[in-house]
Amino acid sequence: MSSLDKNHEYLISKFLSRYDYDAVLDVLEEAGVIDGDLYLLMESCKYALNFDFKKSLEFIEQMSSQITSRSEIKELMENLKNLKLGEPEDILSELIENIKIQVVKGEYIDYLGRLYRLKEALFKYIFVSSKESKNYKVCMYGYMVSKKNILYTLKKKYNIYNGNLIHGVTNYINRNVKKTKRMEKVVEILNSDRLENLIKLRNESPVGHGFKGVSKEDIEEIYGDPMEVIQDLVKACELLDLGIKMNKYDNINEVAIHLIGSY
Repeated sequence: MSSLDKNHEYLISKFLSRYDYDAVLDVLEEAGVIDGDLYLLMESCKYALNFDFKKSLEFIEQMSSQITSRSEIKELMENLKNLKLGEPEDILSELIENIKIQVVKGEYIDYLGRLYRLKEALFKYIFVSSKESKNYKVCMYGYMVSKKNILYTLKKKYNIYNGNLIHGVTNYINRNVKKTKRMEKVVEILNSDRLENLIKLRNESPVGHGFKGVSKEDIEEIYGDPMEVIQDLVKACELLDLGIKMNKYDNINEVAIHLIGSY
C-alpha cells in the first residue's frame, strides 16, 4: 500500500480547507495513491461540485463496506440519490454550498453566476409549488420548471406578459399568491435592491454579458460580506419551508482527514 508522508498530509489538509479536490487528487497520485477509499471520495467530490451526481454516486458506491456503512457516508449516498432525482431541498442546498465554496476560493465571478442561478431557482420553485396542489412534488429538473414553460403558463393562464422570469413570477406572486408575512419576507429578500445590484454586477461580468472584473471589495460595497448574502438566501429558503443543509463538504473533509490516517 502506498503511503503519504507529512508533506503530503500537509498539502492535502491545505487543499481540503479550500475544497480543491482536483489538487488533492494530484497529491494522492504523486504519492502513488490511485485507488482506495480516500481517492474514491475525492473523485466523488470533484464530480459533485460540477453537478455530475450520477458519476459522484458511482465513486461512493465503489468504496469499501467498512466506509459505506458509516452514517456520514450513508447520508451522503442518500443525498446524491436525491440530487439525481432533482429534490428541491437537496438541489438548493448543493447550490448554496457551491456558492460558499466560491467565496472560500475567491472566485467572485462564479459566485455571482451561481447567486443568480439560486435566485432564479427559488422563483421557479415558488411558482410551481404555489400553482400546483399541496400534494404536488416539485422536481428541479425537467419541463415543469423550465423558463419556457413558466413564461408560457404566466402568459396563457395568468395574462402576465413578461420575458423576464423573475419579474413575471414576482408579478404572479403579487396577484395570485395568498399574502402572508413569510411570502412577503421571501420576496423582500429576493428582490432587495442590494441583491438586484449584485445581479447587475453579474450581468456586466464574463458570466453575464460583459467583461467587467469582480472583487470581494465590489461585493462588500454593495451588500456587505459575501457570506451575508448566503445567510439571507438560506433565510428565504427556510421561510419557504425548505430545509437547507449546510456543511456537506466540511463533513466530507472530516472523513477524508480520518482516512489520511490509514495511510
